[in-house]
Amino acid sequence: KFDRDPHVTIAVAKLFWQDKKVEKARAWFERAVTVGPDIGDFWALFYKFELQHGSDEDRKEVVAKCVACEPKHGEKWQAISKAVENAHQPIEVILKRVVNALSKEENSA
Repeated sequence: KFDRDPHVTIAVAKLFWQDKKVEKARAWFERAVTVGPDIGDFWALFYKFELQHGSDEDRKEVVAKCVACEPKHGEKWQAISKAVENAHQPIEVILKRVVNALSKEENSA
């Protein structure tokens, strides 16, 4: 089923986010990181979404869940987590660096 594919799920979350359907987007982000907990890029998108639309509590929850899942995959996540300067950084730092990379990419587009 499509809702079992984390890539489809994250795409739906992003569509709801673009349409400013905050609660629906949040529900789909939750689903995406549940079916693809190992994909760091999805955690970064979810955190970036919560930076815009969530409370401090929402952001802390995303960080805590991300840290607990220890993601290892995702194009941006791997590039940043494997960079020499990030070798011994905690997951929370990697998460925020991936969010920054996504934001820079978005701004240059």
